[in-house]
Amino acid sequence: MRGFSQAISFLRESPTRKIDVIRERLKRENRDIINLSAGQPGIPPPIEVRSLLAKQLLEERGMDLYGYTPSQGIIELREAVTEDLKRLGGINVDPDNIVIITGGQEGMFATFMTILNPGDEVILLDPTYFGYKPIIEYFGGRIKRLALSMDEGFKIDVERLKELITSRTKALVLVSPDNPTGNIVDRDTAKAIADLARDKDFWIVSDEAYRTLIYESEHTYIYRYAPDHVISINTFSKDPGIPGWRLGFVYGPSDAVPKLKLAAEEMTYCPPVVAQRFVAAYLRSEVRMKHLRYIIEEYRSRRDAAIETLRNYLPEARFIVPRGSMFVFVDMPRYIRDSERFAEILLEKFGVTVIPGTYFSDIYRAAIRISFVVESINRIREGIRRIGEAVNEYGKAL
Repeated sequence: MRGFSQAISFLRESPTRKIDVIRERLKRENRDIINLSAGQPGIPPPIEVRSLLAKQLLEERGMDLYGYTPSQGIIELREAVTEDLKRLGGINVDPDNIVIITGGQEGMFATFMTILNPGDEVILLDPTYFGYKPIIEYFGGRIKRLALSMDEGFKIDVERLKELITSRTKALVLVSPDNPTGNIVDRDTAKAIADLARDKDFWIVSDEAYRTLIYESEHTYIYRYAPDHVISINTFSKDPGIPGWRLGFVYGPSDAVPKLKLAAEEMTYCPPVVAQRFVAAYLRSEVRMKHLRYIIEEYRSRRDAAIETLRNYLPEARFIVPRGSMFVFVDMPRYIRDSERFAEILLEKFGVTVIPGTYFSDIYRAAIRISFVVESINRIREGIRRIGEAVNEYGKAL
């Protein structure tokens, strides 16, 4: 009988991809579009590593840069990731407990393919990254939301978290540094959540996509406190900055890794070899830490410019200064009610892309997410000025 899977209806086109389609159309019409929506870097990887790869591509005579690799990823890259986790986080993860994946999105899909059964409950924060909800629902999971307050700095209340946990709780998803708020889970909270996961026996799915993009504070590797209960999802889309090359990694306990490998293998067979060779060279290069310091300083400057301009043009907007990631989450109930409609008007009439807060939250309906890493400081300032212009002209009608 011809037909389609009922589960496929839970999957939705990524809002960032949808906006990118419109943005590209307007660019073809010679519109000046300021990109404050994309979750990708505005700085390419270091030229030294790009040059090295170019040389290898020109000189390679065999198939090493073009053929299949092991499904779990090449050992050189897994060893380099082990070294990097030790250097930056002080944690010991065996290369055999690392699976190289084709980007963080595949890591999310493989993780929930591995751990979820229909009817299992997964706790998501509100707000949090929009990509988790459709995947969890696709695999039959039920979502519970832990509301976070901007007035409290989006800090997780562990006592309120305990109230959501039942015998059906399979996982809690933590994104730190967070997308969209830029908040960071502090060490004491991480320890308390780890204790809870061990006590109640549920998974912590730790999304560490922005773990190296820290402007203040530090990233806490929660794996240190509950290694048998943590599956961590990572990507190389943010650092070194190769989102189009689709590469990341997952690490976790030894009983989960073979299953994660099988899940990823069924989707893409193996990660792209050129990206693997490139990142292995990057992580072990002399310029790795120099490049990381450079992009952090540059993105911090862009963040500070965005914050200053928001205060000038949207004085009644609410936000916390993000301590990490690439975004500032701006709540604007004094100006608008419907963030989706506002984002449409902002793009079509003012040439600025942002992501509506409704994609991340059931609470913050009048919020928008602004990315501060893609554009230059001058264009960030101009984009936010246009947002101020848009709310002055259309805000009361939205």
